[in-house]
Amino acid sequence: MTEAEYVCLSDAACEANWLRNLYQEVGFPEKESTLIYGDNQSALAIAENPCYHKRTKHFDIKHHYIHDQVQKGVMTLQYLPTAQMTADIFTKALPRQAHELHMASLGMTSA
Repeated sequence: MTEAEYVCLSDAACEANWLRNLYQEVGFPEKESTLIYGDNQSALAIAENPCYHKRTKHFDIKHHYIHDQVQKGVMTLQYLPTAQMTADIFTKALPRQAHELHMASLGMTSA
């Protein structure tokens, strides 16, 4: 589970960096670091400090991109509990109450 979340953090950092570069090219450079939310505390801890550990030694080197971006100050990571993770509406089936909460946070209304 932690490895999958770590890979997703790295992928999110790649996408965010691509958007940062696009904004810069069109004349809107980002002055602050990009905030990335995660709901797996282990993955966030590894991204901030990937010290050697026998459970993480098999992680592919390309997935350490997130750590590099955090160390450079380009990305900032923050924990967000799963219940508040709005992105879950796009990735999994949710109970009705959670679905409606996330729809409202996106500014959507039910038909």
